[in-house]
Amino acid sequence: MVITKRTLRLGIILIVFMLLGYFLWRVRSGLYPFILAFFLAYLLNPAVCYLENHGLKRVWAIAVVYVVLFSIVIIGGSRLIPLLIREIEAFGRDFPAIVARVEELVQVLQWQYQNSMLPYSLRQALDKTLLLMQGEVQAFVSGLVGGIITLLSHFIGLAITPILSFYILHDWHEIKERLLFLLPPHWRHEAVMILRDVDKVLAGVIRGQITVAIIVGLLVSLGLYLLNVRYALMIGIIAGILDVIPYFGAVIGASPAVTLALLESPWLALKVGVLFLVIHQLEGTVIGPKVLGENVGLHPLSVIFALFVGGELAGLAGMLLGVPVAALAKVFGRHLVRILG
Repeated sequence: MVITKRTLRLGIILIVFMLLGYFLWRVRSGLYPFILAFFLAYLLNPAVCYLENHGLKRVWAIAVVYVVLFSIVIIGGSRLIPLLIREIEAFGRDFPAIVARVEELVQVLQWQYQNSMLPYSLRQALDKTLLLMQGEVQAFVSGLVGGIITLLSHFIGLAITPILSFYILHDWHEIKERLLFLLPPHWRHEAVMILRDVDKVLAGVIRGQITVAIIVGLLVSLGLYLLNVRYALMIGIIAGILDVIPYFGAVIGASPAVTLALLESPWLALKVGVLFLVIHQLEGTVIGPKVLGENVGLHPLSVIFALFVGGELAGLAGMLLGVPVAALAKVFGRHLVRILG
């Protein structure tokens, strides 16, 4: 088999990227401020470029976007954070009573289940399935709480993220040019095409999905507040975060609200279930298509497979990153086949 120079160069570049990825993985604990800064810069870059294209210098465009962003955060935070703190405090006080009522409800359901007329073999299979689901739910909740605690423990990194993001936004074009300059001249056009496809995918998966999740979180909080469900803001935030996970996020996000409503009355639980159904129908038919535009180009089976693989490898973080990674892999794979072909 004859190895051409083109194939050899491609192999060398792949090896270099693999070594670079291994190095970054080994020092990943110290990179989180830069990762968050790049993530923030990527989210804000379209607004900055829009203002820049309409006559503002880039530094002033960044300043305007930052002023608007921090104004929203400060004004919204001054109103919402005290409410959220009160809800968390109330939830902490009520938690023992909630657990006791949930255990009582579970005991009633278990009694009805044990006295049902189901065949023994079917009941045994259901018992094993329920135990497995209980373990999965406990692992998921543990991962979610651990992720939040880890994020809060990196407060210093979070504090300097806007500063790092400012520098990345300011030198955005220069960074792209320098990265392209590292490649051979005849590869640069292909690299630009790859970056364009990557941006198209990430625009839907990251920018679009975050926008949809924020809208869903607001609608859930408002709907639960109107239904007089306790901890409406806290549940809305959780539902918005989990909405980033395709398919399963909606069900998982609805579970706390339905459970708390069920402790009040079955009728309230039914209304909460209908609320989530209506919101996610709106998301799927109106909000999602308007905000996301074109999808990431993955078959639903591929999305579900990416979610399961991501969850198996890295828990909640893997489920959140599974679809973006799969979409990026498809983009790079398509271009790699074209290059080798």
